[in-house]
Amino acid sequence: MPRYKKTPDPRHDLPTRRLAETRKITTPEGHTIHLSIGYDPDEPERPREVFYSAGFKSGSQLEFQIQDACVMISLLLQHGLRPEDVAKSLSRVEQPDGTMAYASIVGLIAAELVR
Repeated sequence: MPRYKKTPDPRHDLPTRRLAETRKITTPEGHTIHLSIGYDPDEPERPREVFYSAGFKSGSQLEFQIQDACVMISLLLQHGLRPEDVAKSLSRVEQPDGTMAYASIVGLIAAELVR
């Protein structure tokens, strides 16, 4: 049994029809990914879900991993976390020019939600 028990915030249910937009991001390796972002109707600037739309071979392991990452990010957003809360917790690596970049596609997706 966990030492500390915290009840998560209740899930913020979204209506069936809501504002959404599709965005295209490019990974450092040059892959293009299409994401659909759904917004909270009560706070139109606040993303509450993200879906993978296209970009990798259908049925590939990478496609499934990105889909699962989007589900997990969406659950975090629907339980009260903001995109910046998610993004700041993800791994980063130093680039040859000294800047920091997200170490995975999951970080790129979270960063896109902050934008």
